[in-house]
Amino acid sequence: MKKITYLFLILAAFGIAGCKKDYLDLQPTVTQNTTNFYKTTAQFKQAVNGAYAPLQGLYNGTFWALGEMRSDNTSYEYDPYDQSGTNKMEIDEFRELNNNDMVAAFFESGYTDIGRCNVILGRLPAANLPAAAADTIAGQALFLRAFNYFNLVRMFGDIPLVLTEVQSVGDAYKIATKTAAANIYTSIIADAQAAVTKLPVSYPSAADKGRVTKGTAETMLAEVYMTQKKFDLAIPLLRAVIASNVYRLNADYADNFDITKKNGPESIFEIQYQEGNNGLGSDFVDTFIPWDYYDNDITGYYIGNNAQNGWNIPTQDLINAYEDGDNRKDASLVDFTSDEYGFDLPFIKKYVSKSAVQGVTANDFPVYRYADVYLMLAECLNEQGFAGGDAFKYLNLVRERAGLEDKSIGNADPALDVSNQAAFRDAIAHERQVELAFENHRWFDLLRTGKAKDVMTAHAVREKAFKKDYWTINSAAYSNIRLLFQYPLNEGNLEH
Repeated sequence: MKKITYLFLILAAFGIAGCKKDYLDLQPTVTQNTTNFYKTTAQFKQAVNGAYAPLQGLYNGTFWALGEMRSDNTSYEYDPYDQSGTNKMEIDEFRELNNNDMVAAFFESGYTDIGRCNVILGRLPAANLPAAAADTIAGQALFLRAFNYFNLVRMFGDIPLVLTEVQSVGDAYKIATKTAAANIYTSIIADAQAAVTKLPVSYPSAADKGRVTKGTAETMLAEVYMTQKKFDLAIPLLRAVIASNVYRLNADYADNFDITKKNGPESIFEIQYQEGNNGLGSDFVDTFIPWDYYDNDITGYYIGNNAQNGWNIPTQDLINAYEDGDNRKDASLVDFTSDEYGFDLPFIKKYVSKSAVQGVTANDFPVYRYADVYLMLAECLNEQGFAGGDAFKYLNLVRERAGLEDKSIGNADPALDVSNQAAFRDAIAHERQVELAFENHRWFDLLRTGKAKDVMTAHAVREKAFKKDYWTINSAAYSNIRLLFQYPLNEGNLEH
């Protein structure tokens, strides 16, 4: 009976019994008959919108825990009155088991999205759509499939590789077999390369704001190559994004997170949300605000004491990483002194906005920003050989926007002097930590650069020393700094 239950879930996840939520056009959910659907451009556009939809739940619900709280950037505020958030504390302290529902939800969301993309790509050739429309649809589905696999392989390592529509129980059993991570990366690269050739540089209609573009695919593919230490292959992709002249840095860093300026000139890809009782809102401010923040000046409504609040709280390590005069700090954090504990407890400002209904704000979540492209290119150039020049140029463009002085070789200020390749690596790591704070990059950056164990081991010492004065830390906290999450129990059962 257990296997039958899991098979039903995985069949549903891969689209055998799926509805299509119009993610970008924000239309009502529609159930279609698969025998008369997937025929027209409009139907395939609706199906593609349905492939974007799981990303809303992923970023609302689990990604910030696995991608940011797992790192030294954020932690949690202990709530002695409500212990129903134990699953999140376990992730933060590297003590989650293979039945952790947050981890399982991340895994399931990824494969739900992959399944929808497989249906689109499998049925598209028979539809005989106009070439331009078919390319745009295929490009989006290829990107989304690659994006989900890229997130999953970095989190779990060896995972199932499924590239066709699941149509039977027998197919469901077959897809439960893990594939080596190297082969997953091969598939990711193939999909991303194809997406680059098919996606438009931009969309003529404002209604298509938020869809992935050629630049989105180039940025992701560059990050994939960087993860594989293939910096020479990443450089032309990043230069192509810059040469497209589609993107530019916002003059004001805070504009990247202003709900009145969404999908702005710096946005390469962001998860779209809409305020209202339509199931399309974001709830970041509710989740990331301390549970003992009792004023309503931030949210517009009273924050109650429950397990919904107090997560993804900035750590002292991150706060210390900001240089004096860095204007990103005030744009990223709200100062707060805990009513319960009395110590400073800043919380994330990037996703703060007032809304009429609790838990349904319009704050988008950035995935790729143009500043990220500059920092990735600077890193790649340095890895090809420390020589100054463009590497410093792109690093300092990001610093200048933050109100900081340039770093350079032989600078009279020791804090600004970067004299060798290793020092430049440190400068890039620091800049990425503060520039992209709370955007789910930090844990992946630590993994990619091989610094995760060392950084998190040192971080653990400081965290435990700080927290012991306020609450009891589980004895197993940080005892095993794992680089991969445990494979979800339910999925593992399908292999047997």
